[in-house]
Amino acid sequence: MTGDENGDLHLDQPVTRAEFTKLTVAASAYADSVGPTASISPYPDVPRTNWAAPYIQVAQEKGMVRGYLDGTFRPNNQIQLVEGVSMVLSLLGYTNEDFSGAWGSGQMAKYQALGLDRGVTAGKNDPMTRQDALWLFYNLLTAPTKTGQVYLTTLGHSLTASGEIDRVALVNSAMEGPMVAEGNW
Repeated sequence: MTGDENGDLHLDQPVTRAEFTKLTVAASAYADSVGPTASISPYPDVPRTNWAAPYIQVAQEKGMVRGYLDGTFRPNNQIQLVEGVSMVLSLLGYTNEDFSGAWGSGQMAKYQALGLDRGVTAGKNDPMTRQDALWLFYNLLTAPTKTGQVYLTTLGHSLTASGEIDRVALVNSAMEGPMVAEGNW
């Protein structure tokens, strides 16, 4: 997530389906497979020239997102928590076939069982805020995948000995050097 020119993340603002899809792809092993443009229009209401089309195309191809029954994606709609949860669960290896009953009920139960709900304030059918999305993705990092592996480790990162996110290693892996540190230590 990036903030505005002043660094404000606007955590109280809603998240659209397109924005959440970009976050989902960025948090996946497929982040590097997103090209600058989409090769096709992934949905009739998402032309290949849309800023989110490359992310939506990758997410669709990898089974992370689904459109609506009418064939549209509705990229500018606010994303409901249950939709975001379904996308995050796909990163953990779950598919709709893993859940029984009405769509969304099993997904929400798994979301709670995995502790993905810590810090999230939206209800099942409520629109998610940027803060809800931030918490959901943070919780994803230490959640177990369907096969029992900690999600962060599937991306090639490590945990501390106590099972916490190794923030230093995570930051170091994203840094490009050489670095010069100045100041009073």
